[in-house]
Amino acid sequence: MNQDRYAAEIDPASRHRSSYTANNGNCVELAQLPAIPDAIAVSDTWYPERPGLRGSKNAFAELTQAALTGKLTAV
Repeated sequence: MNQDRYAAEIDPASRHRSSYTANNGNCVELAQLPAIPDAIAVSDTWYPERPGLRGSKNAFAELTQAALTGKLTAV
C-alpha cells in the first residue's frame, strides 16, 4: 500500500485546533484541503513535521461518531 496516498501537507494557516486541547500541546488539528473539496486532513501537534492524515469528510464523521459512542475499538 502506498502510504503517501493518505498523507497531506497542511498549510499552517488553514489548521483548526480542537477546542478540547490541553495546554500541553497534545491535540489534533483539522484542515480542509482546497485541492480536494471532499477531503479533510488531521494532524497531530506532537509531531508537526509529519504530514496530516487525509480522508473524506464522511470517513472523518464516521470516525468521530464511533469515538463519541464508544464503538471505536483498537486494531
